[in-house]
Parts: sequence; C-alpha cells; structure tokens
Amino acid sequence: MVLTLGKLVILSKWIFTRQATTAAIDITNRCNLRCLQCYWWRQDHSGELEDQKIIMFMKVLRARGLRAVILYGGEPTLRPEICIEASRIFDATLAFTNGTNGFPLLDNGQWILSLDGPEDVNDSIRGKGVYRKAVENLIKAPRQPIVHITISKLNKDSLDDFVRRMLELPIKGIGFSFFTPDLGADDSDLFIPVKERDRILGRLLLLRERYGEKVGFTPAMARKLSSFGDFTKWNQLSACPVSTRVRCFKSDGQPKACTYGDDADCSRCGCAAVAAYNGAFRPFNFQTLKLILGLMVPELRVPEDQSVSGMISYIKGFMNRNKPKAGREIRSYSYIGSSTL
Repeated sequence: MVLTLGKLVILSKWIFTRQATTAAIDITNRCNLRCLQCYWWRQDHSGELEDQKIIMFMKVLRARGLRAVILYGGEPTLRPEICIEASRIFDATLAFTNGTNGFPLLDNGQWILSLDGPEDVNDSIRGKGVYRKAVENLIKAPRQPIVHITISKLNKDSLDDFVRRMLELPIKGIGFSFFTPDLGADDSDLFIPVKERDRILGRLLLLRERYGEKVGFTPAMARKLSSFGDFTKWNQLSACPVSTRVRCFKSDGQPKACTYGDDADCSRCGCAAVAAYNGAFRPFNFQTLKLILGLMVPELRVPEDQSVSGMISYIKGFMNRNKPKAGREIRSYSYIGSSTL
C-alpha cells in the first residue's frame, strides 16, 4: 500500500467531521471453518450477491463517499476475485481471513489473519491443522499480514506464548479484541466479564512494553475497555463510532447495525476497532493514531510535532501539495451518483 490523497481524506474526515468513511461488507455467506467462538454461526444468513452485482454495489458505496472498506464473511478468500476488485475500488482495504486459503495480493489492502492462540489452543477452537496451514500460508504471503486474536475464556491464559510465537514470524503486528456476546446470550464459557478482563488489559500493556509497537495495544485503548476507565461512556450503539463512521452490510447487500450483527450486545463489547478509534480521538492520542495509520498507510512519516495541531498541519500540508487538477476526481463513478450515505 502507498500513501495517497484518498487515505489522507479519510483521516481528515475522522478528525474534522462526523461523516461516514468506511463500508464493512460480508462479501460471502460461506466459511470453510466453524470456530467455536465465532458470531457468524449464531446468526441466520440470506444469500450473497453474485460477482457483478457485488462489484457494482461496492462501486456505488465508493461513489457515495465511502473511501475505505473492511471485508468480512464468512471467509472472504472463498471469493478472492472480489477481494482483489475491492482493493482496486476503494482507497484503503482491510480484509479478515482464517488464512487457510492463502493471501491473494491486494492492490491497495492489508490482510488480517485471525488466529486464537498457539497451535494446540488455536486448533481446539478452529479445527485440527488450521494453525499449521495458516502459518505456512503466512510465511509465503506476498505482503506481511497483521495477526488478530479474539480473547475469550478459551485462550486467555496463552497470550504470552502466542505473542512470542507470532513475533518470530514475518508479520506486521498483532491486534487484540475480546469476545463480544449477543444480546440475551449466556456465553459464560466464552465471555470474560468486564471487571475480570482488567487484568488481561494490564497483561497486554506489559507485552507491549516487552516487545514494542508490533503489539498493537496502547494504554489509551486499555482505558476505553477497562471497568474503571471509559468503557461505560461508549458501550451503547448511539455512542459507538460504528454508528457514525462505518456502514455495515450483509452478504446480500442489506444493512446491519454492527460488523458483529444486529444482535451484538454493546454493553459487553470487546471490539478493538472501537477501542482504537476512541483511544486515538477521544481525546487525541498520537500513539494510538499511529497504530491506526499503520493499518492504512505504512509509509506515512511521523511528524515531529505529535500534538493535534501538529497532525492537522501535517495533513493540510500534504493535501495542499497533492491537490488534483481542476475538474478531476481522484476516482470517480459519476454515472452512479455522488450523494453521501
């Protein structure tokens, strides 16, 4: 991925506006695994858009102002050509995968590999042989992926070993979420109560101190997830960035409330994306913003002035140096329209 004006536009909208910037799309209703903690298998799913229809659907979203996309499933690599096309349509693309089908090269995107612990723990959750296959494909990947783990009662005691093993591999970094249950669901075998996860938050910060910034979890993110921090200030949909910044869609193109589905229990949310966004901007925290920028623009140089005004000046300067010629859009689908979602 390269630094583009489109990515700076996304960042500037995050800072200066409350406009939606991102589409989160389930590009398939199929998956080749059945992971124990996955929300996907707890939901009913309709059909998926055929290739040409989903490509046109993505172009419509892009024309309406959504410059970034997050690809989910099911398993997105069951439709590799759609993943590749999405990376051509949008200015920034993140794609989640279980890694068993490899990592097709995305023109403008970043793969995020979901694993759930060291080999024995991961395979007890995801299926025998999954860890080894995913790691084999990771090593052969044309671009280093980010590894992501969803922390639950099933794997919470193996985090140290997992991080150490992952950092021995050619990866860009590691991200962390906590299992989020559905409304009314018990899930006591998976969900870590908010007060109990405080200890794990501290453990993640110690791992970051030990291994550095490849451990993608900051003190600001910990404050957003902790029982004695800011968690109760945002753990409802009306206060969640997903409700303003991201438009979520099912595999048939119909909208849904959250990437986790319509029934996700916000009061018990463990989403790293929400913690990262709130940690970066509420209030401004450059350490966490740098983590987000690493997802979008690995080539972005860090300005010496890391204050809010310093970052704003940096963005304005870049955009002034890279203004498109009059009458020319960075990428246009004018035949569809340009209204804002």
